[in-house]
Amino acid sequence: MLTILSGLSSTAVHSSEATYLKCNSKYYRLTGTYLESNYNIRSKKFTYKKTIFSYGENYIRFGNFERINRNNGEWTSNGKVVRICKKINRDELPKINQEGKLF
Repeated sequence: MLTILSGLSSTAVHSSEATYLKCNSKYYRLTGTYLESNYNIRSKKFTYKKTIFSYGENYIRFGNFERINRNNGEWTSNGKVVRICKKINRDELPKINQEGKLF
């Protein structure tokens, strides 16, 4: 019985991991309830959150009339394509001194 319970808890933790997106030159974290943006390289945290209203088969809806097409990665706002998103791994987030400014 203990083996079954410990196996269930590890599955639940795995399914709650975030999805990371690179949309043009910006980075986002997609969790079950929020779309987080403005990644800070030094603190390794996202500072802004938008509430996700619904996960559909084809779209994720959030913000004011914004959605991401789950099939092709198009982020639309009021019917116009704003940016194209691609899924990335957490290791692909920018790091300090990786594409830093010279001055």
